[in-house]
Amino acid sequence: MKTAYFEEIRNGKKKSTAYLEHIVKGGESNKYLKYDLMNNFQTVYFELARLELLNRGMETGPIHLPYIRQSLYRVNERLDCGDFVIPAFLTILYRYRDSSLLTEELLQGLEDAVLNFKYWIDEPGVDIHLPCYFTENHQVLFHSIEYLAGQLYRDRIFTNNGENGEWHREHGRTYLKRWLTWRKRFGFSEWLSNGYYAEDMLGLLILSQLAEEEEIRSQAKGLIELLFFDIAVHSLKGNFCATNGRMYNAPTMNPDFSSANAMAAEQWGKGYVDGGLEPAAILLAVYDYQCSDVICEIALNPPEESENRQRMSLNVEDSERYGIDPADFDNIMLYWSLHTFYHRSVINNSRKFCPEWYNIDAAVTANLEKFRMCDAAGVYTDPDPNSSALTQVEIYSYKTQDYMLSCAQNYRKGRGNFQQHIWQASLGGRAIVFATHPGSGEYKGRPNYFVGNGCMPKAAAYKNVLISIHRIPADSSHGLCTHAYFPQREFDEVVMKNGWIIGRKEEGYAALYSLKKGWWNDKDPELFRSVYKDSWEEEFERALPYDYWVPGHANVWICEMGDQKTYGSFERFAEAVSASQIEGDTFDIRYQSPSLGLVTSGWDKPFTVDGREIKLDHYKRYDNPYCQAEFDTNEYVISYHGKTMTVDFNGKEIR
Repeated sequence: MKTAYFEEIRNGKKKSTAYLEHIVKGGESNKYLKYDLMNNFQTVYFELARLELLNRGMETGPIHLPYIRQSLYRVNERLDCGDFVIPAFLTILYRYRDSSLLTEELLQGLEDAVLNFKYWIDEPGVDIHLPCYFTENHQVLFHSIEYLAGQLYRDRIFTNNGENGEWHREHGRTYLKRWLTWRKRFGFSEWLSNGYYAEDMLGLLILSQLAEEEEIRSQAKGLIELLFFDIAVHSLKGNFCATNGRMYNAPTMNPDFSSANAMAAEQWGKGYVDGGLEPAAILLAVYDYQCSDVICEIALNPPEESENRQRMSLNVEDSERYGIDPADFDNIMLYWSLHTFYHRSVINNSRKFCPEWYNIDAAVTANLEKFRMCDAAGVYTDPDPNSSALTQVEIYSYKTQDYMLSCAQNYRKGRGNFQQHIWQASLGGRAIVFATHPGSGEYKGRPNYFVGNGCMPKAAAYKNVLISIHRIPADSSHGLCTHAYFPQREFDEVVMKNGWIIGRKEEGYAALYSLKKGWWNDKDPELFRSVYKDSWEEEFERALPYDYWVPGHANVWICEMGDQKTYGSFERFAEAVSASQIEGDTFDIRYQSPSLGLVTSGWDKPFTVDGREIKLDHYKRYDNPYCQAEFDTNEYVISYHGKTMTVDFNGKEIR
């Protein structure tokens, strides 16, 4: 679909209005949006766009009641992610009660859904559908909607636990202030998530607009600005395409489908807006939120090249350093947001927090018993057994005008994995490259065939070169193999030379080498069904081989990036890389890079470039051309091209 959205904003139309109009018109013409309107439970946001356009004096036709009922059903049946749609309900109840599009019956249905909702796991009732409460994004949503629902209905009784709105406001506020404090100190455990940053945005945005308390509004806005800063720094040619704490199939294979891309396109007018229903982008437009000028400048006019180092999250073992006690029950949700519920220092409080009916209860019980039995026998056991843990991460990203290489440096090597996307090379659009140890043979689980790893590698990058080392345990249930995603159809040229797969997209180049030899697998229609839904057959037919498979439990993948500016021609790049010397194995690998000189690494050896050891740990919170901020700080100063913004959580202001 060729959109007029970007043309309209270039011609001076307000971005938020242009986006809302684009969404409402796209309900008939956008195949991805049409699919979501038939199958997605968040369709109330589509009607929210219509309500706001009418509020701005534009006729958009009547409300489509089935779209609101789909969302109501999700909430009233207490299905997972019902908290994702209540921000839309609250927006309607706060802002549009007098709209001519809404009936009293519909408003009453929304109000009843808000008053009858179960706002936390310890409220009465067994959740037979087992909704998720505890991940980082769910926490801010549950706490923000409870706080704002209580603020709106202070004297009303909330039927699930019989408490009034004032009680819920204070309950939500208590948990919310903890969550806000942890995020401003340590960043986001679901780092650079192109899906969950959008869910965080839903909670933060309604707080920034509807909370009566200035401190909460200001802190929410500060975190919104930091989310957009992350997106701007890690976007290439309109795509947010970095290493990622929690990833899914569709935005992995097609970065256009990232929810963060839609938010970015709505904010600074560059990206992709012809995907499916994107509630966070719609809500940003409804509230006419505009991120700071300096962040837009970073996104739209990046330098010729830039390095970003940053750190997020924390290790349980380092809690004392930050004045946090894992044994204090008030801190339990910090550790659950890190997915460290089975950690030895946390598990007693996990036992206290987790109801017996909840689906994690069995694993909490089993791990607690394992610790006790091993202690009694004097046998060592891993104190940190969570494969899904989102602990301290050092992020390195190097970007030019033509490519970006992004890596979670030496992140939990050798451990199990959930959805952590450890590294990626990007040349724009769908021309992306990465390698994993497949977590399964299908595309829905976590980890699965391409998303996440069965066992995580030791990956490290510096500028345009990355070395990723896999050592898979012999008893791994995920298979003894690795593979790369290198979608040949998405490159302008692809050649194979001396074991290298080398591709060009416009003026950017990417080369990938596997120490062990492999082969191209046949393309799989199930992958395309998982990404493109109803339009998968067309995408499947156009695809060329993309899955390079390598047997063996131990392997090294090397990635080198280049561009026309450095090498002149693609042929010269391919010749230089394919002539490079590579020696060693997973314990000691030596790569003679044509651009950086000798690059070395090893499973237990440092990562060096031209004789210099590259630091892989304890980065600053931000260390890039725009911001220098220590980890665990309350102030962030972001500057670029004469524009400056300060996020001062102590001073409670954004300026």
